[in-house]
Amino acid sequence: MAHSNDVSLPPLTLLPAVMAAARNGSFSAAANEMGVTHSVISRHVAQVEQWLGYDLFERYGRGVRPTPDGQRFLRDAQGAIDLLSQGAQPWRKRRGPDVIRISLLPSYARIWFLKLVPDIERDLNVRLELELSERLADFEGGQTDIALRCGKGQWQGTKSTLLFSDDLVPLISPKLLAGQDAKKLDAEAISNLPLLNDSDATGWRHWLGEHGVKYRQKPSDRRFEDYSVGLCAADAGLGVILARLPFSRRAIENHDLIMLPFAPVRSPLATFLVQPSYEQRPAVRAVADRLIAAARACE
Repeated sequence: MAHSNDVSLPPLTLLPAVMAAARNGSFSAAANEMGVTHSVISRHVAQVEQWLGYDLFERYGRGVRPTPDGQRFLRDAQGAIDLLSQGAQPWRKRRGPDVIRISLLPSYARIWFLKLVPDIERDLNVRLELELSERLADFEGGQTDIALRCGKGQWQGTKSTLLFSDDLVPLISPKLLAGQDAKKLDAEAISNLPLLNDSDATGWRHWLGEHGVKYRQKPSDRRFEDYSVGLCAADAGLGVILARLPFSRRAIENHDLIMLPFAPVRSPLATFLVQPSYEQRPAVRAVADRLIAAARACE
């Protein structure tokens, strides 16, 4: 039986411009990424829209965002690209290290992750590309292979592996003690001191609650999205911060901070290695296993 060659395909050479516009949320940013002009991106997107018969993007402030039809097309197009890429992998001759994209908080990079990079890259023949961001990882868009995040380990469409369970103990600078005996500070007295939070008050609310004290936010309290900056603020005497053990033990040793004599309290949040729910390539799995083993070695 003869096979028909009448296969209607989208203009494949134009898809990179569409994907870049979706990825960047802006035609100008997409043009910068691809090294072309704004008009090239606009023209390529318009040609794909003409082929499809509907709009892919709508204007949003100074940028663009996909329409509902555009979201469906982009998802299916990315899925098709991923399938082609995975199918071609066994036939490609490797020219260099496999690139693994990892999204993590800046504090994780400074306190724990960066010192692991040289050995992982050498031993596994990979290159680790880091995205230091507070935003959720973009697994669907193929921009991230692994993410390190703090939370309860429940993110839709992902699988999470526990790296660190945070045990909380208050840390204080001698500057803030001002001659007081640290051993005489009870939980009530600590709650009246300036408290330093990372991202939100979950840690302090939980720690104080475990000691029968209600958390009350004060004007002197401060919040730092980056935990490593919070440690520096505690060092400067700006407030009391909670140690997150064992994750931050080595970083704490680099600061002139006193660990107050309380038994550690287990945080409701923890540090997780997060991956998409679908099966990933062997190099990604190898890096994930290495990071999990490194976390276990810190316990």
